[in-house]
Amino acid sequence: MEFLIGTLTSIVNLVDWLKMMVGNRRSEEVVDPNIEAKPSTRALKRALLTALRCVDPDSEKRPKMSQVVRMLESEEYPIPREDRRHRRTQGGMDIESQKENSDTDRSDYPASRSGSRPT
Repeated sequence: MEFLIGTLTSIVNLVDWLKMMVGNRRSEEVVDPNIEAKPSTRALKRALLTALRCVDPDSEKRPKMSQVVRMLESEEYPIPREDRRHRRTQGGMDIESQKENSDTDRSDYPASRSGSRPT
């Protein structure tokens, strides 16, 4: 995004700007002031955190569309998950490959992981 101010030109990276706004707890300021129905603070935070996961520089860490839908529909915040591509089950089969095409992967829901905490 490029803004022209007089004769000065500055380039603003939208993703970096959004990360800064969220990090500084200024999420409400990223919402278009002209929209009629303002989202709740909780819904806004959930949407912004989901969006930030979708633009992760590491494409392997980005969620699948089915996961994005669940994150947006969930009441929980989309907590960044650990890199599970290297975790193995006792049988030695890669967990990610087991869930690769599954739309029932609930790993993004902290409540569904009994006794485990995100790292």
